[in-house]
Amino acid sequence: MTGQANASIKMGDYTVTAFSDGIFQTTIDVTIGVDKEMTQKISGKGLNDPVFLAVNAFLIEGRGVRALVDAGSGDTMGPALGKLPENLVAAGKSLDSITHVLLTHIHPDHSNGLIDGAGNAWFPKAEVVVQDAEYKFWVERDLSEAAHDRQRGNMVRAKASVVPYAKQITRISNCEFLPGIHAQMSPGHTPGHNAWIVEGGGESLMIWGDTIHMDFLQLQRPDIAFIFDTDPQQAVRSRMLLLDQTAADRTRIAGMHLDFPGFGYVKRRDGRYFIEQE
Repeated sequence: MTGQANASIKMGDYTVTAFSDGIFQTTIDVTIGVDKEMTQKISGKGLNDPVFLAVNAFLIEGRGVRALVDAGSGDTMGPALGKLPENLVAAGKSLDSITHVLLTHIHPDHSNGLIDGAGNAWFPKAEVVVQDAEYKFWVERDLSEAAHDRQRGNMVRAKASVVPYAKQITRISNCEFLPGIHAQMSPGHTPGHNAWIVEGGGESLMIWGDTIHMDFLQLQRPDIAFIFDTDPQQAVRSRMLLLDQTAADRTRIAGMHLDFPGFGYVKRRDGRYFIEQE
């Protein structure tokens, strides 16, 4: 994904720019709690056909702030990912100029990129901001409390990723963290999954993390959950809430797994959701 043209939107004093970390390959077989024949019919894909999902991050600049929403994958998920640092540098954004990393949640493709392969901070001067419930779940629990091997592995990586930032971590609840930048927890995908809302110039943008993974499935059937969800039923409730909220308020959205650059508007017609991308 290196070399894609970055897309920016202006919101009052803030500019929000989309950056790519690369492409994640998966399949529709990671869905749970739904009929697999239905997912194949909706998507037109076999259970094991490759699905390529964008992995996006968003840089908020203005008012003396250069805040990166999510940190990408680092070198942990293969050569198609981990492109965020080079894409930032290519756009003239030095990594030591990042003032904040605002995490939507602590999953490998969002937080492993806090550190390089040697365990050093990619963003050495940044304050890392995360929901308190999220930090407790992934960093503070003992590994023996993990529900399964995948979760245990994610906990190991999470603990390692925050080590260089030990004195630079801020744990929050729902709040206006910076002027015009609000945290809104939307749990389920992870216990402290968080959307970041940016307000400026009379407009709002919700950077909603992993509210949607596969838009070609979850816009038609928002009840579709994934093996990556820690609480699938709560994830569905949070997804419905944010889809209805952004559609009703005409809030622009930005998604980490929507096709790059990931900006758009949620619309609802005839009982179905759509995202009109820009």
